[in-house]
Amino acid sequence: MRNRLCAGRLALAPIARASATSLLAWLTLCVATAGLAGCGGDGSATASSGSGTATPSPGTGTTPTTTLQVVAPVVDCAKLASVDLTDIGGAGSTIASATVTTATVNGASVQFCTVKGTLAPANTFEVALPVSTWTQRFAELGCGGLCGNLSDPTKQSSFSFSYNCPLVQQGGFATAATDMGHTGADPTWSTDPQKQADFAYRGQHITTLAAKKLIQTYYGQPQKYAYFVGCSDGGREALMAAQRYPNDYNGIIAGAPAAHFQTQNSLYHGWNVISNSTTGDNTGNVVLYADKARVLHQAVVAACGGTSGAPDGLLADPRVCHFNPVSIQCAAGATDTSKCLTATEVATASQIYSGPFDTTNGKRMLAGSPQFGSEANWIGVEVPSSNSTDPAVPVTSLFSNMIVTGAYNLIFTGSPTMPNINTFGYHDANFFADYLRANHSLNDATNPDLSAFQKAGGKLILWHGWADQHISPLFTIAYYEAMQDTMGASTVEGFARMYLVPGVSHCGGGEGNPNIDLVSRVTAWVEQGAAPNDVMTYQTDATTSTVTASRPVYPYPAIAKYKGSGDWRDGANYTQGAALYNVATAPWAGSSFYTPYAAQVRGAPAP
Repeated sequence: MRNRLCAGRLALAPIARASATSLLAWLTLCVATAGLAGCGGDGSATASSGSGTATPSPGTGTTPTTTLQVVAPVVDCAKLASVDLTDIGGAGSTIASATVTTATVNGASVQFCTVKGTLAPANTFEVALPVSTWTQRFAELGCGGLCGNLSDPTKQSSFSFSYNCPLVQQGGFATAATDMGHTGADPTWSTDPQKQADFAYRGQHITTLAAKKLIQTYYGQPQKYAYFVGCSDGGREALMAAQRYPNDYNGIIAGAPAAHFQTQNSLYHGWNVISNSTTGDNTGNVVLYADKARVLHQAVVAACGGTSGAPDGLLADPRVCHFNPVSIQCAAGATDTSKCLTATEVATASQIYSGPFDTTNGKRMLAGSPQFGSEANWIGVEVPSSNSTDPAVPVTSLFSNMIVTGAYNLIFTGSPTMPNINTFGYHDANFFADYLRANHSLNDATNPDLSAFQKAGGKLILWHGWADQHISPLFTIAYYEAMQDTMGASTVEGFARMYLVPGVSHCGGGEGNPNIDLVSRVTAWVEQGAAPNDVMTYQTDATTSTVTASRPVYPYPAIAKYKGSGDWRDGANYTQGAALYNVATAPWAGSSFYTPYAAQVRGAPAP
């Protein structure tokens, strides 16, 4: 991918990935003598012999697996240095190197033909082609934040949603990554129209075309299946691909998508800044600090946790929680406020939860805000890492403020003016039409009409953590509902699934079970027609990577329900429960951005 931030670089969100690599004792590696089988995904899989066969695997959340023959290269890796990519990237596109490298994947050495180059004008890319383990599959890996960095596609950590996936662990995919046309060190890129387009939509697409050309040259045949996996902005890139380039990929995983780029990086994060300011704008100091966010979180968990029936403190669906911060407001004249919230802190927390409203019609300005249960994850984003007893912190140092600053020139065109974080129309629905619509069709990936992708046989899995501190899961729900409204619920059911994971923060981490293998699910769906239902998630020890808890998740809106007996940390003791909340997203000021629109094209054309 890489779905993360480089330290010190402005971007949408740092991504916490599953760090665990130890296999469960009962995990059966789906590896065949002549090929690598698709992952079983939940710790159980059965390998099959021959090409294109399927074997169902027993156990909760298991899927049929596909074995594709391993295909060997037909030319030396070095020959790829002479491949002409100007038909894809245009004049100036070059390959800098093509060398065999060795990466350690799950403790084993895997060789790749690693190709590095540039697609004009400045899209740096890297393609990793397995030397002896390629199973005819390709995966483009999304880039998080505002990108500007090139991840290493040979590393499993660059491959999100692949926990304990043997196919990934054994080097079965050819993979590719790009910096999307700029470096984070370049302060001018966001004002360059071509680099804006490369970031918005073009960079990932042309990198995919280049990777496919290199695959054809190296192996003497095209990939059999192509996939995209991304989270955060990588999730936006995933949906952008489904909307603009429906034939690029057979299967797509879009995690915590920043699809609503225009809204997310202006009103959403801007509101979190001014709501937490002593002055109500970006000239003040912070009101709510890390220690008080923890106090708030503990109160929310005490009031609303355990809605799955297990005593875990997790909110299975935060929308059924009706916690009021006033309930933990300090008594008037209290001298010890360490375990309560002051009136000002209560007001700040309430504003972060509620989001802004239009003062004329009362509509919500946002589809959603940070949800109950996410408070501990606000630290470092909506609130600083320091405590209320430490020196005051200016709100300009908040990560939310830096996000707005970094995306500013991508969002606004200068017409009618260039607003700033203090003058955003937090209470004026016309702000969408006046300021955000101009680049909506360039940057946003909220077109709900995926008919072309669906007709091409594409499969889509959406994923979001309920405790996401960066991007509200309610935006992803709003997009999924818009798909259903536009295409029909039964049509969407035929090619798309959405999973919401309790207690999990942005793209991983948190108090829930962040480790999940969706790669096996999308490959099984694409290659065998096995639509996913329950998918097991895992929590692991930070030091040993040992699994400490497991729990299934089910397609939205169903939840995992504890059976009432047995260890609640064991996923086998859960069943599919009815939705706790199933009310459609209420109309909000930006609802029109979630209706079909024509995609805007800028700069050099993309093949």
